Amino acid sequence: MGAIINVFGGGFTPVTNDFTTAGTGSVTIPSGATTMVIEIWGGGGGGGGSDATNGGGGGASGAYAKSSYSVSGSSGLTVNYQVGAAGTAGVPSSSGGSGGVSNATSGTFTITTMNSQGAGPGLGGTLGGAAGTGQTPTGGNVTNTTGANGTAQSAGTGGSPGAARVGDGGASAGAGGAGANTANNSGSAGSVGRVRFNFT
Repeated sequence: MGAIINVFGGGFTPVTNDFTTAGTGSVTIPSGATTMVIEIWGGGGGGGGSDATNGGGGGASGAYAKSSYSVSGSSGLTVNYQVGAAGTAGVPSSSGGSGGVSNATSGTFTITTMNSQGAGPGLGGTLGGAAGTGQTPTGGNVTNTTGANGTAQSAGTGGSPGAARVGDGGASAGAGGAGANTANNSGSAGSVGRVRFNFT
């Protein structure tokens, strides 16, 4: 009678790499992973500052993109990323700053570039009524979601910021900043972007 061999499957344990500090880096595909899901959120735009009579406009939120790739047999290969900075708050009588670009690009593993440039960064709210406009990202092979617009101010009040875009798992990032709503005051800064890698 032959020997009985019990094999206990030690399946791959999912790995998440979540980056929420502005800057660049790379991620290495772990051994045993079969699927890689990448999500990016652009940085949110800052809210505009107010003058003596007008509130500042609200900054837009950063856009969101998502891609999925098969990575079987690709352990040790890399993907590069960049997390977009938060848009700065507008000082009195000045616009807020645009949110920074978030992206994911090929390293030693080839992907379609996911980019929030011209799309993902929330734009700063401006003095006198204008609000930041949400932009549209490119490169997501699952979804590309335009950032939410801020709202314009009315006399004496600040505009509301664009809402953060929400991805799978309920994570949010890149919210816009509110416009100033008291005389001669600064708006609020936007929120930093985010890049997340899920390996299963």
